[in-house]
Amino acid sequence: MTDFKQRGNVQPKKLPTMPKRFLNRALVYIGVFGIVFQLTAALYALWHGVQLQPLWFVTLLAPLLCIASGMLPALQLQREPD
Repeated sequence: MTDFKQRGNVQPKKLPTMPKRFLNRALVYIGVFGIVFQLTAALYALWHGVQLQPLWFVTLLAPLLCIASGMLPALQLQREPD
């Protein structure tokens, strides 16, 4: 059998939390609103029998980029306090 070595001082990964800075938090809220709006519009169109574009889900990239810009430290416009 394989002998597994235990690592010392292993920290569990933190779950992403909402940013504290106003601009970063606003980007996250705008992105969430954009995703909800796009999905609602797609469901409304399907409900009424309107054909969607073949790559309609590409419209979700802009809201996802807003969320990433607010949540990921490398993309944040305002640096979060430690």
